[in-house]
Formats: sequence, structure tokens, C-alpha cells
Amino acid sequence: MKQYPNIQWVVQRNLTSPGNFEDLQSACNVLNIPFVAIDIIPFASSLPAFSRERASILYGSTTFNYLATQDEDLRKGIFFDEISFSIENYISKWGQHMLNGDATITTFKELIESNKYPADKQLFIRPNDDSKSFAGEVKAFGEIARWYEQLKAVENTNLTPDSPIVAGEPYNIAAEWRLWIVNKEVVAASKYREYFRLKKEEGCPDPVKAFAEARCREYAPHDVFVMDICLCGDTYYIVECGSMNGAGFYNARIEDIVEAVSGYFVGVV
Repeated sequence: MKQYPNIQWVVQRNLTSPGNFEDLQSACNVLNIPFVAIDIIPFASSLPAFSRERASILYGSTTFNYLATQDEDLRKGIFFDEISFSIENYISKWGQHMLNGDATITTFKELIESNKYPADKQLFIRPNDDSKSFAGEVKAFGEIARWYEQLKAVENTNLTPDSPIVAGEPYNIAAEWRLWIVNKEVVAASKYREYFRLKKEEGCPDPVKAFAEARCREYAPHDVFVMDICLCGDTYYIVECGSMNGAGFYNARIEDIVEAVSGYFVGVV
């Protein structure tokens, strides 16, 4: 059996689905890796106390990950960089391999004040960064304009009229997969959507894996991350990438993810 000395997984119990929490714990038990469960109060300003004798790989909510990045030691177990994990960066690196390669990086204010669309024009919008301040969705320009007026009226530090967003044409997507990538290799995958309806299936077709690894040979935002890929027409595209530390697992083999990420982490701490 492989050895994973001096590391542990620290997993947020609340806000992690019970099934995923149990699978993470089981995977750590099988691999003989210490597992630490913690609970975090929403909007807390500090983390609860837990053992720091081992280097920690962290998994949990946005609050958990944010607080961990403020800690010099815990930061090592957060596989994330704010600049690298942005749609603007992905477009600059992967170009037309991005689903939204022709989209505009703008702000709510710039988009609305440009006034270049009729009210019924459908646009896909999402945050430029990985903050999940709102979910990517298709909205009519008139709806976005009304949303913009609400943002001007309500103070929200996570989302403002000047927040960078991506705005572009909506696409008819046949299927979407999430792939877990470690050192430019796909270590696990799951389908999560088919024709805009949730459909969780373990794994992905070989062409999807080949497409992802080809893109990673061109560029990777981190040694450990997740990549979402879609089929649109007859072509595969990157939808977005994200941090492993908070990504939903769908039907991916969690033990394979824990094993690959742990093996990587042992080599860098």
C-alpha cells in the first residue's frame, strides 16, 4: 500500500453533502490517511481549532477555503490562484477551445450602459472569477438591466455593478462532464448534465479525457484542479475550471481523487 506520511484531510462536515462526506472519510480510511471533520459557522471570521501536526488538504465551503487561504500553513492545502482561475485567463490561454471564447469580459455597469442589445436579447452571463457570487445563466438583456438597478440600490460586497462578468451568446449544450486533473492527467470524471438537466454518471468518454489532457499540455491553471467540459454540436469545449477544494463530486470515484491528490501533496509538502 502507498504511504502518505505527514498529511491529513480536513473536511467540513456541515455544508458538505452527507454522501460525499462519508465517501471522503471512507476513502481516507482505505488509504490510511488521517481524516479530520470540522463544522464551520456560516460567515465565520475564524476557523475552529483542529490538529496541525500534519499538513492538511482541505475540502469544504467557500468560507472555509477563504479562511484557510489567510493562514500561511493551511494555504498549502488550497489548490487555487485567484488570477489563474478566471474566465478571462482561460480565454487568453485556450482561446476558441473555450465555450465562451467569443464572450466579452465586462461589468454589469458597462454592459447595461452600452445599451447595445434589445430588451429581449438572450445573453449567457456568469462571474469572471471562481467566486460563485451567482450561477451562470441565460437572461434577457432587460432582466439583466433590472438586476443591475437592484445591485445599485443594495450594498453587496460579493456582487456590485462593477463586478467583472462574462457576457456572451447562449449555446445549446448536449452534455457536460467534470474532470479531476492532477499533474495534467485526468484521475476521475463524472457526467453531471445532459441537455440542461441534471444527469450524474461516473466517468467520461475517452475523447473527453483526451481533449482535457491535450488542453492541459497547452496550459494548466494549477497542478490540481477540476475542468468542466461540454459537447456542443460535434465539438468539445472547456466550460470553466475550478478549485478541487470545493468542487461538487457528482458520481466521480472519490477514492481515486483522494489517492491522486494525496500522492501529489506528499511530494510538495
